[in-house]
Amino acid sequence: MDESGLVMKINDRFRNRKVEFFNEFQFNLVHNSVGSTFSFRFYFDPFDIELKELACVTHFHEVTLYYNGELFLTGVLTSQDFTQTGEKVLATFGGYSKSGVIEDCQIPPSIYPLQSNGLNLEQIAKKLVRPFERNYGLEMAIDPKVKAKMNGSFKKTTASATQTIKDYLTTLATQKDIILSHNAKGQLYFTSSNTTQKPLFEIDTTKASAPATEISMSYNGQAMHSHITMMKSASADGGNAGSYTLRNPYVIGSVFRPAVKTQSSGTDNDTKSAARRALGNELRNIKLTIKTDRWIVDGKIIKPNNLISVYAPELYLYYKKNWFVESISFNGNNQKTIATISLVLPEVYNDEKVISVFRNINLHALDE
Repeated sequence: MDESGLVMKINDRFRNRKVEFFNEFQFNLVHNSVGSTFSFRFYFDPFDIELKELACVTHFHEVTLYYNGELFLTGVLTSQDFTQTGEKVLATFGGYSKSGVIEDCQIPPSIYPLQSNGLNLEQIAKKLVRPFERNYGLEMAIDPKVKAKMNGSFKKTTASATQTIKDYLTTLATQKDIILSHNAKGQLYFTSSNTTQKPLFEIDTTKASAPATEISMSYNGQAMHSHITMMKSASADGGNAGSYTLRNPYVIGSVFRPAVKTQSSGTDNDTKSAARRALGNELRNIKLTIKTDRWIVDGKIIKPNNLISVYAPELYLYYKKNWFVESISFNGNNQKTIATISLVLPEVYNDEKVISVFRNINLHALDE
């Protein structure tokens, strides 16, 4: 059987069906998310037993997606949309990675209490995932790079009854500088961001051979602040108050746009790191978007958590710079396919000193 190109299979516990003849598709792979999404459209024949069992509304069937034999998403069907008009209309099916379930669900009362004392992140996560492993097939995995951080215990931590599992685990993971994500197998994946690796490829828009059909850069200054102050109040257990202010090099000169954030966890020794994370979050307001018909690099699908080197003077990018691939949207039909790559500055995901990519562009030097 030919497994080249895009292949989709749906497992209904009895059969692993290969989906044929879908007309349109969209897959979104996201680095800092527990659930990449997918959707596809095809002509649904209600009297075809194969299609009837494949659609199977309410069954949350497992879906696996391959490209040229490489697995790149394992998820579940969560939605089906059917429309009847005077003409035949495509049905739309959609879903997300298996780990996306924790984005929708709260901690089940069967595993209360909500408070954990002296447990580390791995122990807490395993406790929360276990009910979904038994009833849903969800598993978790840990990147060896963050294994040591996962073993650091929390003195006391308490989840809210109405808080989703994803939000609670993200709060804990952020304190350890760990990214809560997922992998191609649909596992909940604790990892880090690879911001110092070799770029997948380079784009130089001054050369005709640039592997992109369209590239754009946007800067949203309204969401940026010149000075970011992180404040921590003294805690009931005797923890000290703290305060730290960082200058944002992407709001320069005499511009004054201050912001004050509050530190909700950790000690005053963590206040500087918390301020740096707040600055990193603001840097999301500088975005790069690349559209290309190139899905494969060195025989592998382009995926998030990689770097692409970009030099594009017409986008005000006068310096060659590595950008971080945060997400990718693959779109296509039976005639063409395209990948839309969303990138942010690597400093969004690391703790390196932030130096403006727009610095010293024959205007004036950045005030350090």
